[in-house]
Amino acid sequence: MRDFLAVPFGWVLSAFYGLTDNYILSILLLTVLVRLFLLPASISQQKNSAKQVRLNTKVNKIKQKYAGNQQKIQEETQALYQREGFGAANMGCMPLAIQMIVMIGLYGVIYTPITKVLNFSTATVEKLKDFMGIVVETGKNNNTSRMYELNILNKFSEFKDSLGEILSESEIAELANLKENFTFLGIDLTQTPNPKEFNALWLIPILAGLSALASSIYMYIRQRKQNPEMAKNPTMGCMTFMSPAMSLWFTFMFPAGVGVYWIISNIISFVQQVVLTNLYSPKKVIAQQMVDETVTRRSRENNVKRRVEIEKK
Repeated sequence: MRDFLAVPFGWVLSAFYGLTDNYILSILLLTVLVRLFLLPASISQQKNSAKQVRLNTKVNKIKQKYAGNQQKIQEETQALYQREGFGAANMGCMPLAIQMIVMIGLYGVIYTPITKVLNFSTATVEKLKDFMGIVVETGKNNNTSRMYELNILNKFSEFKDSLGEILSESEIAELANLKENFTFLGIDLTQTPNPKEFNALWLIPILAGLSALASSIYMYIRQRKQNPEMAKNPTMGCMTFMSPAMSLWFTFMFPAGVGVYWIISNIISFVQQVVLTNLYSPKKVIAQQMVDETVTRRSRENNVKRRVEIEKK
């Protein structure tokens, strides 16, 4: 699945790399493109979130009226949602599913920069792997089966002078350029941070955790303002810090190139959240909804009046 989804993202990333000759800038452009693609779903999610704020008062009244009868509360709440045209399932399932598919595809591209970005053939990559003596061990908890292209880049400098036996001069030049560009703040993105060995690679997980924390805290503050009752739930506070902690931990498990995508994605996501929550704040969405409902009601009333007048004639 990862390899299948990586193909279209590889085409786009390869095109960006050809235009910019910069791997990090290409990742940035690809992430922006993905976020633009997901923008309609994000807007829909934000509008649904704003609508839910309007319904919270009615939901709380239902809970008070049928306190102790959970089944009745669920039935009345569902009936309320149907009357108001609100779908609780639209709050995030579809956008999250799309983002997961996108993430799998992007990870596939980041793991295979030689075949997906430089468009080297699989046969050529196999020759490089064998020439450099890279052993691919398969196993449930073994990552070498999917990151050997990153290992090839990592060992490129060591074998550069002897690669003329299997590669053309142009291919060696392309690999050298990619290797040179495969860095972030001077950090080699083919390396995987080691939680037991403090070094410059730790900067990637730290930035990933901090960028995720910024989004989580911002959304927590917004939730407290929009729904004070929900904000009292200790689970919300736990999740506010759990997500950044998971980002921090998981970034230690993947090559730094994946971590850089995570950082860029978190930053763009944070900016998007700030923009959307201001453009589609609950007050604005509710006000627009009330205007739309008034227009619809008056239109229906006018239609009824016209029918009555026609019948009288």
